[in-house]
Amino acid sequence: MSDPVNTVLGFLLVSEEEGRMDLRQLQSHCYDLAIMKGWGSEMTVPEMCALLHSEVSEALEAYRDGLPINFNGDAAKEKPEGIASEFADILIRLCHYCGVLGIDLEVATLQKLRYNVTRPHRHGGKKC
Repeated sequence: MSDPVNTVLGFLLVSEEEGRMDLRQLQSHCYDLAIMKGWGSEMTVPEMCALLHSEVSEALEAYRDGLPINFNGDAAKEKPEGIASEFADILIRLCHYCGVLGIDLEVATLQKLRYNVTRPHRHGGKKC
C-alpha cells in the first residue's frame, strides 16, 4: 500500500508542474488529504453546510480586513492569506464533503450548468 502523504504531495507537485488537474482529481485528493489529517466522514450535512458557511465568512472578513485578493508568497514557507486563499478553502472543504457523501462534483456541476443555460436572464427577480 502506498504512503498517503507521499501520494498527495506527489500529486500536488506534479499538478503544479503541469499547471492543471481535473475536478475529479481535485475532489479525490482533497478528500484523501482531509482523511489523512483526521477530518473524517462522521459529520452531518447541516454541520458541513455550517462549516462551508464559516469559510465564506472568512473570505468576507479577509476582504473587510483589506487583505489582498491573491497570495503572492511561498505557500511552502508561510500560510497563504487573502480572498483567493479563503475561496480555495471553500473548494477544498466542498470537495472533501462531496467525497464523504459520494457526490461526483464534476457530474453535478455539469448537470447544473446545463440546466442554468435554460434559465431566463437574472431569473428569480432578485437584485443581487
